[in-house]
Amino acid sequence: MAESSIEWTEKTWNPVTGCTSVGKECDNCYARTLTNRYKYNSKLPKYKKGFDVVVEHKSTLNEPYNWSEPRTVFVNSMSDLFHRDISLDFIKKVFKVMNETPQHTYQILTKRDHILLRYSKELVWSDNIWMGVSVGVQSSTKRIENLRKCGAKKKFLSVEPLIEEITEMNLTGIDLVFVGGESGDNSVRPMEMKWVLGVKKFCDESNVPFFFKQWGKDRNNPDQNDPTINKAHSYHAKGGCMIDGKLYLENPSIKDDTTPTVNLFGQDYYIMDEHQGLVTIWELKAYLPMMEEDLFKQLKDDIRKNGINDPILYYVTPDGLKLVIEGHTRLSAALKNKLKEIPMKQVKEIFNSLDEIKLWMIRHQFQRRNMSSFERVQLAYLSKDVIVNAAKENLSKGGKKINVGESVDTNAEIARIANVGRTTVVRYASVLAKASKSVLNKLNQGELSISAAHSSIKEVVNLPIKEASTKAVKKVPPVRMLDSIEKGKKLLQSGDIKAIVIVKEKSQLDMLNQKQKGKIGVFLFKDNG
Repeated sequence: MAESSIEWTEKTWNPVTGCTSVGKECDNCYARTLTNRYKYNSKLPKYKKGFDVVVEHKSTLNEPYNWSEPRTVFVNSMSDLFHRDISLDFIKKVFKVMNETPQHTYQILTKRDHILLRYSKELVWSDNIWMGVSVGVQSSTKRIENLRKCGAKKKFLSVEPLIEEITEMNLTGIDLVFVGGESGDNSVRPMEMKWVLGVKKFCDESNVPFFFKQWGKDRNNPDQNDPTINKAHSYHAKGGCMIDGKLYLENPSIKDDTTPTVNLFGQDYYIMDEHQGLVTIWELKAYLPMMEEDLFKQLKDDIRKNGINDPILYYVTPDGLKLVIEGHTRLSAALKNKLKEIPMKQVKEIFNSLDEIKLWMIRHQFQRRNMSSFERVQLAYLSKDVIVNAAKENLSKGGKKINVGESVDTNAEIARIANVGRTTVVRYASVLAKASKSVLNKLNQGELSISAAHSSIKEVVNLPIKEASTKAVKKVPPVRMLDSIEKGKKLLQSGDIKAIVIVKEKSQLDMLNQKQKGKIGVFLFKDNG
């Protein structure tokens, strides 16, 4: 029995190993990949025969009797309990264990719905058993009917990997639906937003709990700013797991499927960590640059030996929660070390928005440690969006229809926070926008000053064309004559021209050559009438 990284369960129990493919849903099977890895591990002898040999492991049957706490358990994550090579007698033994341990909740998933239905009346379906079938393509929805007919009290669908659009799905008698994209190292099959929303619509219409596990790959996620893509996020999943900025994690098969939130200034935010009344949110936890992995390990080791010296600072929300506004990294290290008592201190300051908290966090960093001029600018520059947002809000409240960029000197505000000259901030912004990766790396590593990095940009910009690039530049005339409109359409599609212009007189061509800066196609229209 093992802890599980599968988002919709807590533990796995594998009384059987080995399986065979039953269709394209089984392509890129994660269980095959893991078994082929485990078979050479002497500490995991149950996998030594590989994936293509189905093996019943009687020695594992007693494991659930020894689990100290009630858990939700995925049965046979590395096989299929209703595989044709598994005897009914052994399946009955597995069910007997589940029947006799009602404190645990068991989830069984199969693609062999016909065998499930055939054996169903021979099995005892206690209330703690959830039975499910895999439905990743339209043709697999036929499995739902046999699932519906089996004796399980609770029934679910695993729509994973979802590899095509499902246009019809009857959810009558179904208690839960899991959805997810393909996530294996070798998987290339996409999952589209409309496919996911289609399944969600079926769930909404039938009032069935909907659990969205993951996009599978970053490229599948339509929101590349989805914070759950980040491995440091508490709800991290492969490719992220948000839909339009929201989590959908309904799962009545576990004890608590809530996704706790905190309301701040009229908006709900997902809580990342909870300990001794302290709570964290991603918008603040990830606002300042996160500590590099090796440095975090050193901090964690130090806290394990010596505890936390500086208290975690928090702000009391209107709901009475202690929102962490300083010390996120120390808190993470303390939680990793499972510290029971963590020193904390309330910040008695009035905040009117999340942006005000972010500005406070930046200013507080300047008070906590000595920084170089570059480090101060780098940190203060994080406040750029906050400053712009605050300016927009102030102008909106005042009813002024003024362009924020013209009315607020953002660079001056950043300079004031960093306690440096405005020119330094302007140069830093220019370096961020124009410098090469090598220059940025040297800047971040302290090998170049902001001024030196800015000078290197000016040198490149001022180089003659021949010195700046060794590649020959082919000059493309802006105006291209077209034999036909159809030819122009093809050039538009290929990107060779940006527009088609129709003229009636040749004299108009000279004017176009003089004024037109973009590449255009010109068709000379001859009126034969």
